Order: sequence, then structure tokens, then C-alpha cells
Amino acid sequence: MDYNTKPIEITSELVKSALPKRHPEANKGSFGHLLSVCGSMMMPGAAVLAASAAVRMGAGLVTAAFPTAAYNAIAPHLIEPLLCPLQSDENGFLSARSTFGLIDRLERATACLIGCGLGQTPDTQMIVKEILLHSKKPIVLDADGINVITDNINILNAVSVPVIITPHPGEMSRLCKVSIKEIQQDRVGVSLWFAEKSKTIVVLKGAGTIIATPDGKCYVNRTGNAGMAKGGSGDMLAGMIASLTAQGLSPETSAICAVYLHGVAGDLAASQTSQRGVTPSDMVSVLPKLLSEYE
Repeated sequence: MDYNTKPIEITSELVKSALPKRHPEANKGSFGHLLSVCGSMMMPGAAVLAASAAVRMGAGLVTAAFPTAAYNAIAPHLIEPLLCPLQSDENGFLSARSTFGLIDRLERATACLIGCGLGQTPDTQMIVKEILLHSKKPIVLDADGINVITDNINILNAVSVPVIITPHPGEMSRLCKVSIKEIQQDRVGVSLWFAEKSKTIVVLKGAGTIIATPDGKCYVNRTGNAGMAKGGSGDMLAGMIASLTAQGLSPETSAICAVYLHGVAGDLAASQTSQRGVTPSDMVSVLPKLLSEYE
């Protein structure tokens, strides 16, 4: 494979042509069911942002699964999603005893997002492993979902469904066992190499987010601004990608559309506030108006 491939720039026209129209006689079952396995007592906002973004992107149903210890922090902020509080460990992270319940819930979903704010413990490592190995639905793997497999990346080759990983440069560094500097010096080449090696779609976040596919296609996104460099922005993006995947778009198309629209949402929200003060919650709140331009 040529790792020097010049990436295709994602455009508004490309996204408009890729997003399907919503049939007037559709029902919520027509637009998929996302299982979002995110959050912990220490990081409840990750679950809220991911699930909220997934709803805003049009998923028919979103089930938010999280540790019971985080219920009081998460539940008041999630009105539309179904709530699935599961057993916590003593530190407020998901317990491995939640695995069976998650696998059962996944049977009724059309896609799974796992990792945002999940925490890195032996139990969450086991949960991620079991979902990767047993899921029959596409998976978006973000944040701690990525971190807990960095010492066992070969597991990605054992997965039987499409997987989208969404690392920032630090997470990509841990996956590839090279420095962040090396990652940033060759974002395209590293993304293409890892996509081929792991058989995943790689979304390497940052200024000029790169999307690389296992078959050698590569895209670059130019929307977005420095105000988006805040905790929670990636959780929103993961929820957007997973939502489109749950709705039946191909993983590649889901990544392309979500990355572009995520950046546009950041630009729109910053124009209403400021780059310094814009928050991921602001970005989620502008999605409905933004999406009206793509219907």
C-alpha cells in the first residue's frame, strides 16, 4: 500500500450527497438503535455528551449504559435516551459483572459506541475485549476503549464486524508505539498504515483530522477551529459517528460526514460565542440548526 497517498478533502457537497433523506413515513425503528457504553463516576459528562450528540444526529433510539455510581450525575441530563445503569466497582467504574447485560443489550442495537469516560481498569479492559469479540454490530471505539487495548492491539484483527477507532495523537502514539512527534510528522502515512494493519477505519483527530480505511482510502477534514480543543469534544464526535453508523450508513461514510459536521458545529458555535469560550455542549446545541442545511 502507498502510505504517501494524497488525502481527499471532505467538502460540504460530499457530505450532502452522502446523508440519506428521511422518509416521511418512517418511525424510530427506521433510524437505528445505538448502544452507548460510556461514562463513570469520575467522568459522567462523557456519557452525556456522547449520547446527546447521537440523539441530535438522528438515531431513532439511543441506550446509554453506564455505572450505577454515576446515575445521579448522568440521568438528569439525558431525557431522550433510554438509561441502562449497570453494576459499578468500588471506584465508580463499570464492573466486569455488567458484561452479560451489555452483550444482551447489544443484541437489540444496530451499533455500539464504547470508551468515552469509561476508565482504565481490569474490569473495563475485560468489558471492551468481550464486546469486541462478541459483537455482531459495528463498533466505534473511543478514548479509554482505545487505551485499554494498547497492549493487545492484535485483538482488532479478531473482530468480525467493522470497527472505527477515534484516537487523538497521544492515543495513536500508544497504539503504534511511536512518539507523538512522529505521529504528527506523518499523520496520513501513520493512519493508513494502522488502518491496514488493524483492519479498522482510523479517525486521527486534531487540526486536519485524517480518516483512513483498510483498503487505502484517505480523507482530510478542514472544518473546525482551535476552540474545539477541549475535553468533551471527542466524546461528541464519537457519538455523532456512532449515531450515523447505527442509522445504517457505512462506517466510512459515517466517519466522513460526522467529522466534517463536527468541525462545522465547532465553527458555528464559536461564531456565536468565541473560540476561547466555546464548549462541546454549545456545539451539540447547534447541531439541529446546522443539520437543517443538509436535509
